[in-house]
Amino acid sequence: YEACEKLEKNGVKFQKKPDEGRMKGLAFALDPDGYWVEIVRREKLGWKEYYNLSQTMLRVKDGPASVEFYTKHLGMTLLRKMDFPQWKFSLYFLASLTPGELEECLPLDPENKHVDGLNPELPNTLTKIAWNQCLELTWNHGTEKDPDFKVHDGNAQPQGFGHIGFIVDNLQESCDKMEAEGVLFKKRPQDGNMRGIAFAYDPNGYWVELVDRKATFSGICSNY
Repeated sequence: YEACEKLEKNGVKFQKKPDEGRMKGLAFALDPDGYWVEIVRREKLGWKEYYNLSQTMLRVKDGPASVEFYTKHLGMTLLRKMDFPQWKFSLYFLASLTPGELEECLPLDPENKHVDGLNPELPNTLTKIAWNQCLELTWNHGTEKDPDFKVHDGNAQPQGFGHIGFIVDNLQESCDKMEAEGVLFKKRPQDGNMRGIAFAYDPNGYWVELVDRKATFSGICSNY
Protein backbone atom coordinates (compact mmCIF):
# COMPACT_ATOMS: atom_id res chain seq x y z
CA TYR A 1 0.00 0.00 0.00
CA GLU A 2 2.81 2.38 0.89
CA ALA A 3 4.58 1.69 -2.41
CA CYS A 4 1.41 2.33 -4.42
CA GLU A 5 0.69 5.55 -2.54
CA LYS A 6 4.23 6.71 -3.20
CA LEU A 7 3.97 5.92 -6.91
CA GLU A 8 0.57 7.60 -7.22
CA LYS A 9 1.88 10.77 -5.55
CA ASN A 10 4.63 10.79 -8.17
CA GLY A 11 2.06 10.76 -10.97
CA VAL A 12 2.03 7.05 -11.81
CA LYS A 13 -1.34 5.82 -13.10
CA PHE A 14 -2.83 2.48 -12.07
CA GLN A 15 -4.78 -0.19 -13.91
CA LYS A 16 -5.67 -1.76 -10.56
CA LYS A 17 -5.08 -0.60 -6.99
CA PRO A 18 -4.50 -3.07 -4.10
CA ASP A 19 -8.12 -3.17 -2.87
CA GLU A 20 -9.80 -3.27 -6.28
CA GLY A 21 -11.17 -6.34 -8.04
CA ARG A 22 -11.25 -9.96 -6.90
CA MET A 23 -7.53 -10.24 -6.16
CA LYS A 24 -6.58 -8.24 -3.08
CA GLY A 25 -3.08 -7.34 -2.00
CA LEU A 26 -1.61 -6.74 -5.45
CA ALA A 27 -1.71 -3.83 -7.85
CA PHE A 28 -0.98 -3.03 -11.49
CA ALA A 29 0.69 0.27 -12.36
CA LEU A 30 1.04 1.54 -15.93
CA ASP A 31 4.47 2.42 -17.27
CA PRO A 32 4.90 5.29 -19.82
CA ASP A 33 4.28 2.85 -22.71
CA GLY A 34 1.13 1.40 -21.17
CA TYR A 35 2.71 -1.88 -20.04
CA TRP A 36 1.20 -3.30 -16.86
CA VAL A 37 3.63 -3.46 -13.92
CA GLU A 38 2.45 -5.80 -11.18
CA ILE A 39 3.31 -4.81 -7.61
CA VAL A 40 3.23 -7.52 -4.91
CA ARG A 41 4.27 -7.31 -1.26
CA ARG A 42 7.30 -9.49 -0.57
CA GLU A 43 8.06 -11.63 2.44
CA LYS A 44 10.05 -9.71 5.07
CA LEU A 45 13.43 -11.36 4.71
CA GLY A 46 15.69 -8.35 4.97
CA TRP A 47 15.92 -7.19 1.35
CA LYS A 48 17.76 -3.88 1.16
CA GLU A 49 16.08 -2.77 -2.07
CA TYR A 50 12.66 -1.15 -1.84
CA TYR A 51 11.71 -2.56 -5.25
CA ASN A 52 13.19 -5.50 -7.15
CA LEU A 53 12.23 -7.00 -10.49
CA SER A 54 10.24 -10.13 -9.69
CA GLN A 55 8.66 -11.57 -12.82
CA THR A 56 7.67 -11.17 -16.45
CA MET A 57 4.30 -12.55 -17.55
CA LEU A 58 3.71 -14.11 -20.97
CA ARG A 59 0.36 -15.37 -22.22
CA VAL A 60 0.74 -18.79 -23.83
CA LYS A 61 -1.41 -20.94 -26.09
CA ASP A 62 -0.59 -24.28 -24.43
CA GLY A 63 0.50 -24.19 -20.79
CA PRO A 64 2.03 -27.68 -20.41
CA ALA A 65 3.88 -27.42 -23.74
CA SER A 66 5.34 -24.05 -22.77
CA VAL A 67 6.42 -25.29 -19.33
CA GLU A 68 8.13 -28.27 -20.98
CA PHE A 69 10.02 -25.96 -23.34
CA TYR A 70 11.41 -23.75 -20.59
CA THR A 71 12.25 -26.59 -18.21
CA LYS A 72 13.62 -29.07 -20.77
CA HIS A 73 15.55 -26.75 -23.07
CA LEU A 74 16.44 -23.85 -20.78
CA GLY A 75 16.79 -25.58 -17.42
CA MET A 76 14.19 -23.55 -15.54
CA THR A 77 12.51 -24.86 -12.38
CA LEU A 78 8.73 -24.82 -12.01
CA LEU A 79 8.20 -23.21 -8.60
CA ARG A 80 4.43 -22.85 -8.56
CA LYS A 81 1.45 -24.02 -10.58
CA MET A 82 -1.91 -22.45 -9.82
CA ASP A 83 -5.12 -23.72 -11.44
CA PHE A 84 -8.34 -21.71 -11.48
CA PRO A 85 -10.90 -24.08 -13.04
CA GLN A 86 -13.79 -21.78 -12.16
CA TRP A 87 -12.26 -19.12 -14.41
CA LYS A 88 -10.64 -21.61 -16.81
CA PHE A 89 -7.02 -20.52 -16.59
CA SER A 90 -3.73 -21.60 -15.01
CA LEU A 91 -0.58 -19.78 -13.92
CA TYR A 92 2.94 -21.20 -13.93
CA PHE A 93 5.92 -19.56 -12.23
CA LEU A 94 9.39 -20.67 -13.33
CA ALA A 95 12.86 -19.52 -12.31
CA SER A 96 16.49 -20.20 -13.17
CA LEU A 97 17.74 -21.69 -9.91
CA THR A 98 20.61 -23.98 -9.05
CA PRO A 99 19.72 -26.93 -6.77
CA GLY A 100 21.65 -25.18 -4.00
CA GLU A 101 19.70 -21.94 -4.40
CA LEU A 102 16.43 -23.85 -4.27
CA GLU A 103 17.49 -25.68 -1.11
CA GLU A 104 18.29 -22.34 0.53
CA CYS A 105 14.85 -20.96 -0.31
CA LEU A 106 12.70 -23.89 0.84
CA PRO A 107 13.20 -23.49 4.63
CA LEU A 108 12.37 -19.77 4.39
CA ASP A 109 8.88 -20.38 3.01
CA PRO A 110 6.28 -19.54 5.71
CA GLU A 111 3.45 -21.14 3.72
CA ASN A 112 4.92 -24.60 3.14
CA LYS A 113 7.57 -26.61 5.02
CA HIS A 114 8.47 -28.62 1.88
CA VAL A 115 9.29 -31.69 3.98
CA ASP A 116 9.25 -33.87 0.84
CA GLY A 117 10.94 -31.32 -1.40
CA LEU A 118 9.34 -28.92 -3.84
CA ASN A 119 5.84 -29.72 -5.07
CA PRO A 120 4.81 -26.81 -7.34
CA GLU A 121 1.13 -27.73 -7.07
CA LEU A 122 1.09 -27.03 -3.32
CA PRO A 123 0.80 -23.45 -1.97
CA ASN A 124 4.12 -21.68 -1.51
CA THR A 125 5.63 -18.20 -1.57
CA LEU A 126 8.92 -19.09 -3.27
CA THR A 127 8.38 -16.51 -6.00
CA LYS A 128 8.65 -13.80 -3.35
CA ILE A 129 11.53 -15.42 -1.47
CA ALA A 130 13.93 -16.23 -4.29
CA TRP A 131 15.96 -13.27 -5.50
CA ASN A 132 15.97 -14.78 -9.01
CA GLN A 133 13.45 -13.25 -11.39
CA CYS A 134 10.56 -15.48 -12.44
CA LEU A 135 8.84 -16.16 -15.72
CA GLU A 136 5.07 -16.24 -15.25
CA LEU A 137 3.10 -18.09 -17.92
CA THR A 138 -0.65 -17.51 -18.16
CA TRP A 139 -2.69 -20.16 -19.99
CA ASN A 140 -6.38 -19.75 -20.78
CA HIS A 141 -7.78 -23.27 -21.02
CA GLY A 142 -8.96 -24.33 -24.45
CA THR A 143 -6.74 -22.08 -26.54
CA GLU A 144 -4.46 -25.06 -27.25
CA LYS A 145 -7.34 -26.65 -29.19
CA ASP A 146 -8.15 -23.55 -31.25
CA PRO A 147 -6.24 -23.64 -34.57
CA ASP A 148 -6.91 -19.93 -35.12
CA PHE A 149 -5.63 -18.75 -31.73
CA LYS A 150 -2.17 -17.26 -31.41
CA VAL A 151 -0.53 -14.81 -29.05
CA HIS A 152 1.02 -11.56 -30.25
CA ASP A 153 4.79 -12.09 -30.08
CA GLY A 154 5.48 -8.36 -29.85
CA ASN A 155 7.67 -8.34 -32.96
CA ALA A 156 4.88 -8.36 -35.53
CA GLN A 157 3.16 -5.03 -36.15
CA PRO A 158 2.30 -3.15 -34.04
CA GLN A 159 5.60 -3.85 -32.32
CA GLY A 160 5.87 -3.74 -28.54
CA PHE A 161 7.38 -6.48 -26.38
CA GLY A 162 10.58 -7.85 -27.95
CA HIS A 163 12.04 -10.91 -26.25
CA ILE A 164 13.30 -12.53 -23.08
CA GLY A 165 16.94 -13.57 -22.73
CA PHE A 166 19.06 -16.34 -21.22
CA ILE A 167 22.82 -16.54 -20.69
CA VAL A 168 24.39 -19.90 -21.56
CA ASP A 169 27.85 -21.34 -20.92
CA ASN A 170 28.42 -22.51 -24.50
CA LEU A 171 26.21 -20.88 -27.11
CA GLN A 172 27.01 -23.11 -30.08
CA GLU A 173 26.67 -26.29 -28.04
CA SER A 174 23.36 -25.13 -26.56
CA CYS A 175 21.94 -24.17 -29.95
CA ASP A 176 23.05 -27.43 -31.57
CA LYS A 177 21.38 -29.42 -28.77
CA MET A 178 18.15 -27.41 -28.93
CA GLU A 179 17.98 -27.64 -32.71
CA ALA A 180 18.53 -31.41 -32.57
CA GLU A 181 15.59 -31.57 -30.16
CA GLY A 182 13.33 -29.74 -32.61
CA VAL A 183 13.58 -26.13 -31.44
CA LEU A 184 13.27 -23.59 -34.28
CA PHE A 185 15.54 -20.55 -34.56
CA LYS A 186 15.05 -16.99 -35.72
CA LYS A 187 18.83 -16.47 -35.69
CA ARG A 188 21.64 -18.97 -35.17
CA PRO A 189 24.99 -17.86 -33.71
CA GLN A 190 26.65 -17.57 -37.13
CA ASP A 191 23.76 -15.69 -38.78
CA GLY A 192 23.66 -11.94 -39.33
CA ASN A 193 26.05 -9.27 -38.08
CA MET A 194 25.82 -9.98 -34.36
CA ARG A 195 28.03 -12.79 -33.07
CA GLY A 196 27.80 -14.54 -29.72
CA ILE A 197 24.00 -14.47 -29.60
CA ALA A 198 21.10 -16.44 -31.05
CA PHE A 199 17.31 -16.21 -31.04
CA ALA A 200 15.16 -19.32 -30.63
CA TYR A 201 11.38 -19.52 -30.90
CA ASP A 202 9.38 -20.81 -27.95
CA PRO A 203 6.16 -22.80 -28.70
CA ASN A 204 4.17 -19.55 -28.87
CA GLY A 205 6.47 -17.78 -31.32
CA TYR A 206 8.10 -15.57 -28.68
CA TRP A 207 11.75 -14.78 -29.38
CA VAL A 208 14.14 -16.20 -26.76
CA GLU A 209 17.59 -14.64 -26.89
CA LEU A 210 20.57 -16.83 -26.01
CA VAL A 211 23.81 -15.05 -25.10
CA ASP A 212 27.18 -16.73 -24.64
CA ARG A 213 28.40 -16.08 -21.10
CA LYS A 214 31.88 -15.31 -22.43
CA ALA A 215 30.67 -12.84 -25.06
CA THR A 216 31.42 -9.12 -24.69
CA PHE A 217 29.25 -6.30 -25.98
CA SER A 218 32.05 -5.09 -28.23
CA GLY A 219 32.48 -8.60 -29.59
CA ILE A 220 28.77 -9.06 -30.28
CA CYS A 221 28.66 -5.77 -32.20
CA SER A 222 32.09 -6.08 -33.86
CA ASN A 223 30.61 -6.42 -37.37
CA TYR A 224 28.70 -3.13 -37.17
